[in-house]
This record gives sequence, C-alpha cells and structure tokens, in this order.
Amino acid sequence: MSLKYAKILILWASCLCPLGLQAELNALIPMPQQVQEGQGEFLLTDGLTIGYNHKSLRPAAEYLKDKLATATGYGVRVKKGSGTISLQLAGQRNDADESYTLTADGSGVHVTAAGYKGIIHGISTLRQLLPHEVESARAQTAVKWSVPYVKIKDRPSYEWRGLMLDPARHFYTMDETKRFLDMMCLYKFSKFHWHLIDTQAWRIEIKKYPLLTQKGAWRNPNREKIDYGSEMCAQEWNDPNMHLPQNLIRVENGDTLYGGYYSQKEIGEIVAYAAVRGIDVVPEIDFPGHNHKATRCYDWLSCHRDGLDPLCVGKDSVIKFCQDVYKEIFKLFPYEYVEIGGDEVRRYRWETCPNCQARIRREGLKDITELQAWFTRTMEKYFNRHGRMLIGWDEILEGGVSRTATVNWWRGYKAGVVQKATDGGNQVICCPTTFCYFDYAQDDSTLQKLYEGNIVPAQLTPAQLRLVKGMQANIWGEYIPTEARMQFMVFPRALALAEKAWNTTTLRPWTQFAATLTDHLPRLQAMGVNYRPLKAGFTNGFNTRPVHLRTTETPLNKPKK
Repeated sequence: MSLKYAKILILWASCLCPLGLQAELNALIPMPQQVQEGQGEFLLTDGLTIGYNHKSLRPAAEYLKDKLATATGYGVRVKKGSGTISLQLAGQRNDADESYTLTADGSGVHVTAAGYKGIIHGISTLRQLLPHEVESARAQTAVKWSVPYVKIKDRPSYEWRGLMLDPARHFYTMDETKRFLDMMCLYKFSKFHWHLIDTQAWRIEIKKYPLLTQKGAWRNPNREKIDYGSEMCAQEWNDPNMHLPQNLIRVENGDTLYGGYYSQKEIGEIVAYAAVRGIDVVPEIDFPGHNHKATRCYDWLSCHRDGLDPLCVGKDSVIKFCQDVYKEIFKLFPYEYVEIGGDEVRRYRWETCPNCQARIRREGLKDITELQAWFTRTMEKYFNRHGRMLIGWDEILEGGVSRTATVNWWRGYKAGVVQKATDGGNQVICCPTTFCYFDYAQDDSTLQKLYEGNIVPAQLTPAQLRLVKGMQANIWGEYIPTEARMQFMVFPRALALAEKAWNTTTLRPWTQFAATLTDHLPRLQAMGVNYRPLKAGFTNGFNTRPVHLRTTETPLNKPKK
C-alpha cells in the first residue's frame, strides 16, 4: 500500500475511530511506510505480559517492560513465548534488516522483524501509538492505555540516520548522554556519532596515555571565549541555560577548572545502553588536527615540541601513538565504523617541520595536503586490519583517499564534494551546514527549510545516490554548555530530520508534518524535553558570533603574507 493511499485510509477511518486514538495515529514520527487502520482498540491492563520468541530479544522486552511499568504503574512480566505484546523474529535472522511489522487487534500487539533493530523500531512505533503519557517518569493513573487496531509495515530508506553529539567543548554526564540516546531511539535514529576529543578537551580514558584525561579533560573556563557560561554571555542572551553546570567545576591549585571524562567502564555502559535501543555508537577521535590538548599533555606529539596543534605526522612515534589510541578504541566500540575526523587541520605548521618535510620526501609526496592524505590512508589500513572502516570529514578527499573510506559531507557551501566523493566510489553521509548543524541559529522558518530542503544534493545521478549512506545532524558544543540548552537547539529539529531520513520518496507535505508536530509536542513535554517552541522568534547559535571566537588559538588558515 502506498503512503498516499494509507493517508486516505486514515482520513476515511477517522469517522470510525475515537478522536483520541486518531490523534495518536496522526502524530507518528517518522511516518510509517504503510498503515492500514482497523476498527477498534486494544486495551492494556494490569498484569500484561511481554513475550519474545528468541533469547536475543530479551533485552528489548525488558526495555519495553521498564517503559510500560513506569508510566502505567501496572505489573508487567516478561516471558518466553507469546504475550499480551509479542516480539518475534521471523524467518531467517538478518540483523542488517531494519524493517518491521506491527499489528494490533483483538488478540494483542505483535511486533515482527528479521532483526533486533526492527523489533526496536516496532517498539518505538508502539510507544507513539500509546497516549503520550507513556513517556512519563512516574505512574499516570488517569489514562486509558489503549492502542488502535492497526497494521503497519515499515522500513527505513537510509541505513545511516545519525545524530552527532560533541561533549569535547562542553561535557555531558552519563545520565544526560543516556537521555539523549532515549530520544534518539524513539525517533528511530540508528547512529550515535560521539565526538570525544577536540581542541578544548580529551574526554575518553586511554590507559596507555593517562595524562590525556588527567590533564586534558580539564580547562580554565575564564581563559577561553567559547564558554558561554560566563556572566556576560548569560546576561546578554538572557538564558539561565547558558551557565556552566556547577557539578563539573573544580578548583585545583587556585584555578577554577571545568571538565570531565568517560572512563572505559563508562564507555562500555553507554555502548551497551545504546545497543539495547538499537543504536550503534560511532566514536570520533579527531586526528591529526584539533589535538591541542593531546600535544599539551605530551609535547613530543607536536612538530617542534611546543605543544601546539596539529600532530606531527612526520614522526613514527606519533603514528604509533595514534595506533595505540585506536587500538583501545576498537576494544571499546564493537561496531564497523570509527571516525578519524581530519577536518580543519593547520597543515601550514608542517611546512617548517623537518620531520614532516622528511616524510614528504621519503614517501614521494607533493606537498602538505598529500601528507595528510598519506596519514589518512595509513590509518585506514590500520583500521582495516582490525576489522574497522574509516569515516572522515570531507577534507579527507583533499590529496586523495581510498575508495573504501566514507565521507561526512559537512561543508554545505561545497556541494561538489558529494559528486567528487561518489564519482570516486566513496560512500557519503550528508550532514551539510546548510541544514544539519543544530548548534546554528534558528528562527520560525528553520524547521520548514530543513524539512523541505535538499539535504542530499538534488543533482546526483542514480549511481551517485546509491552511494549516499544517509543523513546526520551535528550538535557542536561551543555555544551549548548545558543539557537544557542542547535540547532547546536540537528539538524539534531532530524530528524533522528523522522523518526525512526514514522516508525519502513518500515524504508528506510540510503542512501535514507541521500539524503532526503540533500533535506530537505533548510527548516531548512528557519526556521532560526542553524543546524550542514552534513560534519562538530568533534563537542565537554558533553562526551568530564571529568565527574567531571559536578558539583562542591560531586561526584555522595560514595567515596571508
């Protein structure tokens, strides 16, 4: 059944379906591919059971149990076999298949899929079919917990439906990160791109190099202009959510320091938490640029032992450092992809470095651009030997890149990057600044521009389109010091992206999605999300400040003579 026909059927059936149930059907985000509505409703009652037919589905069943038991106050039991709600792997198991079927009728609710992620997507749809109070953190006693009779067949258009979170500039605690993953799951995002290091901080424990977090996870906020926790900026923006969280402040040797990091044990906890929710965690360790903290902790990583960025890729000891770091990363993250970064590298520093110049001569390279390309290819070979695939920001194309590297297209003003990458056989993840930088300023037209805009360039050929892995939004942390501010910048923008990444060929018109979004906002309220109202005027963001305030260090580009 086409989505157009499904919409007609839903409209026709609205006269048969109670108004409250119809509202829940209309508020599904992303909209399923096929919806066939029945007549009636299935009522959840105390003592309900959640059954599963394969041991791999028990985590999903327990996850659903916790959600239902908390909000309803009912006794909920998980069991092997059939239940009031049944989760079933059908046919030959295929974990790469994210499709699912959800049926609600007089016999109960049945979610069927070929793989675990499909089951999770079915659970997310079930949550949205239930009254929005199901997202509450405490029991809601005055709610009728019913699901409309319906049959849904659904699958995503893109494998990669991602959100990138940056705790390097401003740190997110374990609980805050888990809440972010919970929201990703509800809207069927599949990839959590975790930007774990940058110029300002190193946020992940590396046991072989302990100074990276002992020293590199902390900084003095009074010396850096990115900290919009300062009194001046909080007053200027008139937003209490711009103050730095006090629980992340400490005093050391008379200095006030801000920071935090994730131990390897905590990393494992986040990875496991995300896996239950059907989300792959893609770590980013940004090499060779954005490494001012690493070079300060270990000055031999820099070109002249001066502690400045970037890494000195002319030294074999630095290559060994990078491999040592990634070796620990590979053990922590069991997924196929690892992000190398590779953006905004101050390559001009290599021009005066004897080690880098010697590397250029030894490897037969033309210049410093090809030196970075050599570094990227060297790291990719190391990735591949450990069963991992490399992703990098679109600068990795400069100087040449292997066909097996995946490119994050972020420079929206350089749309030709996508053509260049796909012409070379490289897969691309589209996250252009034009639409997908959720730290950027927004106004009351931003959502519509995102929803109707060409996140994937319109001029791609069918062959090029086949190399587009999907879409991602990036949430950089310079102007986002708190979880509340992050939620305000991300939601409901993320809902529009979720819709686009799930449905590419049958996207409903903006007017219909806007109405759906209005119906859906009470669900965000029930989750305690500090979302931006649909009509809130102008909201400041990263691109409303001069770019030179991004860091107190040397400009990204070599100064003109």
